Amino acid sequence: MFPDHGHRRIAVASAGDIAAARRIAAERADGLLGADEAARLDGLVAALGARLCGRPGGTLLIGRMSHGTGIDCLAYDRDPATPDRPVPDLDEVAAWADRVHTHVTPGIGMALLARVMRSGSTEQPPAGAVAQAGGVMVARDERGGEETFIDHWFVRCDPQTGPEPPCGLAVVIDGDTATTQEAGQHGRTAGGERKAACRVTPAVVRQIERVAAATVPGLPAPMVVNAIRRDLAGRAGFGLAPDRELVGRGRSAVAVLRFDAGSVDYTALGTVAGAVVRRQEIISLSARWNMVGFNPLAPASVHLLWGPGDHVVLHTGCCARLPALFLRRDLHGVEPTLAALVLLRDGVVCDDDHAVLVLRNLSPAPAADA
Repeated sequence: MFPDHGHRRIAVASAGDIAAARRIAAERADGLLGADEAARLDGLVAALGARLCGRPGGTLLIGRMSHGTGIDCLAYDRDPATPDRPVPDLDEVAAWADRVHTHVTPGIGMALLARVMRSGSTEQPPAGAVAQAGGVMVARDERGGEETFIDHWFVRCDPQTGPEPPCGLAVVIDGDTATTQEAGQHGRTAGGERKAACRVTPAVVRQIERVAAATVPGLPAPMVVNAIRRDLAGRAGFGLAPDRELVGRGRSAVAVLRFDAGSVDYTALGTVAGAVVRRQEIISLSARWNMVGFNPLAPASVHLLWGPGDHVVLHTGCCARLPALFLRRDLHGVEPTLAALVLLRDGVVCDDDHAVLVLRNLSPAPAADA
């Protein structure tokens, strides 16, 4: 399954890689962008590819924006010669793109987000939204094999309804696959060939998203997790039934964050890590280790305050200390999707599926006393 807001990742080292990136961009634009916009996207990808080719760690990520309003082109390098000054050679990139955001870390590299928007669309969050979300989601590097996403994220923002203030809901899924030995025990095909069993399947991801989306605004995060768990428990086709033979087929986690302008409520079944990041402070969110559908206890919840300009960082496994990295890279003023890209580039410790989600509190700062 390739979700709409999943990013295809291309290491750019040759003209062939640039051509592959242009083909991928055309696939992602099909049915979303008009002919003129698709042509600009092609020019943008070619310009980014030319800039990245030959640079250390030059990588391009291409995906649809989370609400289908345009195409994200994310680029980064790991160039130790990166200077501490604005990048001078982005005029051609800016000529093709509707929006360009950049972030430079001297001695580390540059990261860039360029967008081609669908006609009449904007990258700005809806009026009255309490948070702006940005995320990067990539599949495991299968060395030319089919990309299958088992990590996932989505965010829903609800407007004010009557006396209830605006709020939102974020869900992060950290999927897991079986080891080769476990696949041999539980994942043998009819022809005898062994294959890895995947606990979080595309059907599981879609079902979790449907259940979470159906919950009423303001429902506490533990109740959302319990709704997900009750819905999936006993569905053998999802690989989540309470069967002892299935326990060895991988460990997966779901985290739910409910937020409004002044606070966040977080709960998780599993090891989805995250924190509220303030200007000079990090407050970690907790999680309970277990598989979705197997924890007999009510999930614990954490209630934390957050204010204007504060952020929440959530991420799946194989990343290290991303909230601290958020502060070290000075990402408070960076567009959230680009911030997630910087965290992905600098915080991944081994190749795997990765989902990094960044939420920024958009509530207005209190007026200063006269």
